[in-house]
Parts: sequence; structure tokens; C-alpha cells
Amino acid sequence: MALTTVARKGQIANGKTLLVEVEGRRVLLANYAGAFYAIDAVCSHMSGDLAKGKFESGIVICPRHGAQYDIKTGKLVKDVGFAAKALSAGRGAHDQQSFRVVVDGDDIKVEI
Repeated sequence: MALTTVARKGQIANGKTLLVEVEGRRVLLANYAGAFYAIDAVCSHMSGDLAKGKFESGIVICPRHGAQYDIKTGKLVKDVGFAAKALSAGRGAHDQQSFRVVVDGDDIKVEI
């Protein structure tokens, strides 16, 4: 696995996210409390675009059905509701894959 430079520190203000592509994958890069984190940017429930969701207090909220993920770990912290599960034959969301982030000077690198 190789590190890929995806952004510069100045591109992502504290409390903000940035959609990047790494080796053909959509990855959500976030600056939370001055540290950088990366998770899969496609929601595990019904492929919502997490880059279009809200990001608050370290939690990314999917704009489609409201699944919530911890930006540090990719762990699901709140599943979709009953109605959203019914739309997908009872399938809920699950943890997002997280990726190692390395800051090298002003470069932000992600390992896929």
C-alpha cells in the first residue's frame, strides 16, 4: 500500500471536509480538531454521497437517509431509520472503511 498525496493542509479548514479520489476510490478527507482523517465517501446504506452531507462534532451525516459515521474511525454511530431500511429490503448501514492519513509538511497523504 502506497501513500498518495491528495491535498495540502491549507485546502481544508478546521471542521471542514474535502472529497478526493485515491486510486479510483472516492474518499472523504476531514480536518477535525486540527487532525486529518479519511473514510470511504460512499455511504454503506444506499450509496449516498457523504461529501454532500453535514459534518459536525466529528460526525458525518449522509444526506440521503441520515446514517451517521465517526470521521476518526468510520464506525457507524447512528443507523438509518425504519422507513429507510424498508426502502432497501431491511438493509441498514454499516461501518465505513477508514484510511491512514499522513501529514508530510504541507502535504496530506492517504493510504489505500
